Amino acid sequence: MKHFGEQNYYERLEIPPNASPFEIRRAYRKMFDLYQDDALASYSFFSEEERREILAGIQEAYLTLIDEESREVYDRGLIKKGCLDEEMRYNYRAREPIPLYDFKKTRGEGVESLVQRAERKRRAEENQVIRGILARDRITGADLRRLREEMGVSLEEMAAKTNVRMEILRAMEEERYEDFLPRVYMTGFLRSYIRYLQLEEDVVVRGYFRHVEKHNRE
Repeated sequence: MKHFGEQNYYERLEIPPNASPFEIRRAYRKMFDLYQDDALASYSFFSEEERREILAGIQEAYLTLIDEESREVYDRGLIKKGCLDEEMRYNYRAREPIPLYDFKKTRGEGVESLVQRAERKRRAEENQVIRGILARDRITGADLRRLREEMGVSLEEMAAKTNVRMEILRAMEEERYEDFLPRVYMTGFLRSYIRYLQLEEDVVVRGYFRHVEKHNRE
């Protein structure tokens, strides 16, 4: 059996390469529950550090595969390496017909989500406090929290909508660097955080890690 770090994203979630978005979400919840802090099934087999690394890897796999564009890029990379056959990929354009009731529900949720995102983006552009924070060279954890609060988003809502663990969100806002996972993971978590607020991802990510790097040099 491959070491967890050597597994591809499909292997980490224990799903086939042609898994649907629904199957990806279901597998993510299952794997997350298996390795979270209070999971008795894995508690005696892994150290706290190992379980944190596994959870970060599961989160990384989920964020990549649940997004159609990032999944396309990832699959192309696997195909190039000879690890995936083209015909084994999930075809977004060949989905099975959806029952009428579920179709209406899905469309309703999608439209509502688009409206909410557009409204958050409008509010962010008009908020002077937010614009002031985004104009800074460095962005602190307290700034992250202020951005979230200015947008009227609770930490609980952020965790639920981004699927980023509450303790990771708190670590970012409170600058608990000792609880940080490797930077590649933290960058993904931060991008999910900022994307939900409909703010400028690259601006916030660069500013936040400038602050982190300054702290590490001191």
